[in-house]
Amino acid sequence: MSEQLALGLVALVVGVLGIPVARWLEATTYRKPDEADVPYPGNRWWVPFALAGASTLVVHRIWLVDDDAVPGWPVAVVLTATLLVVTLAGVCLAAMDLDVHRLPDRIMWPTMAVLAGGLLLAALVGGGPQPLLRSVLAGVASGGFYLLLALVSLARGSLALGLGDVKLSVVLGGGLGWFGWPEVVAGIYAGFLVGGLLAVLLLVTRRVGWKGDFAYGPPMMVGALMGLVLVPGSSAGLL
Repeated sequence: MSEQLALGLVALVVGVLGIPVARWLEATTYRKPDEADVPYPGNRWWVPFALAGASTLVVHRIWLVDDDAVPGWPVAVVLTATLLVVTLAGVCLAAMDLDVHRLPDRIMWPTMAVLAGGLLLAALVGGGPQPLLRSVLAGVASGGFYLLLALVSLARGSLALGLGDVKLSVVLGGGLGWFGWPEVVAGIYAGFLVGGLLAVLLLVTRRVGWKGDFAYGPPMMVGALMGLVLVPGSSAGLL
């Protein structure tokens, strides 16, 4: 089976599995009582496509890129299972953030647990302690950086960044950290870039005002994917 055919099969399977996920999100059962009056978000047609695309990029990065962070098939299998679960959670969180500007803890905390357990298992089956330590440090560094930004935002009387974004940054930083520091830096930078471009677009189209807010979680996730795929195979020789 060719690489293109394999990736196409992954996209097809994940896309089909994403259909019930989209329907579940359309039910908006994640809303709190005080969010009941928020306008209905509409059809989540894009969810299967987002799942398929993101999952294909993850699979490509793990299986088809020569990288010291993936030293054998046992590590590749564990990383694939772990990051596909994280990808599923990420798309759900993105849909929720776009709807109510909130990243629910009932999905965030289990996602963090899955990532931590999966990376630990990947280290035990052949990945070794180095990428695991790098993941922990990257998660802490990313979370600390976003926490500082959230506190600065709060001090200025704004809630542009919340604790949900801080927790998300821990997940994204930890996941990218397994592959290398360049991926972490690129992912964070790309998240800011995508978020900034989105903010400008929303301002120009008058979807938000100068003091308005928007869902920052999705740009963070898009930036993390960009960091994962645009800086391939860079972990060799790095802590």
